[in-house]
Amino acid sequence: MSGARSALARAFVGLVLWPLSLCAGRHFRRTRAGELHGTLTISWYRPDLFVYTPDALSPLTFTRGSGQRIIPERMYTDGGSIPRPLWLFRNYSPWGYGPAFVIHDWLFHVHACRLAGHAAWSLREAARVMSEVIKTLLQTPGFDYGSRLSMYLMYLAVQTAPARAAWDFGRCLQAAPAKAERAPDTVIQISFP
Repeated sequence: MSGARSALARAFVGLVLWPLSLCAGRHFRRTRAGELHGTLTISWYRPDLFVYTPDALSPLTFTRGSGQRIIPERMYTDGGSIPRPLWLFRNYSPWGYGPAFVIHDWLFHVHACRLAGHAAWSLREAARVMSEVIKTLLQTPGFDYGSRLSMYLMYLAVQTAPARAAWDFGRCLQAAPAKAERAPDTVIQISFP
């Protein structure tokens, strides 16, 4: 009997995931990859307190397929706002798509702080940019993490009601200048060609 239940459960999961995988494939094909360059530097100060600091010589830069360049400035980031229970599943780590999450957090920061160009961004466009960075990562030789389905589910997640509330009512938090902070517990750097 348990074998029949197991087969039924797998069939049910398959029926649920099949339409999602079709949508994920379509979303992947429609999303334009871009180019990542520069150095991603994240300083960890305590659990859930991270600061992105642009490298003075080679700041992290994402160039969209349209040619538009996004260059984050110093800010607080939490990586991906992945609910903790989902961390159990492969491809749902708060830092698995680190560059995509930093670029996405930067767009939220630009919007919340009303920085130059903020009016040009919408929540949907910020989600689209995150997908573009994830697709860029997925197409990078040697990057063996992630999937089209996780890219699509994250695209949907960053447009939910909680994300909309963060977009509409998020506070403008300025990261203190590097010299004003204590030494971080650790610093993580990843460079892109």
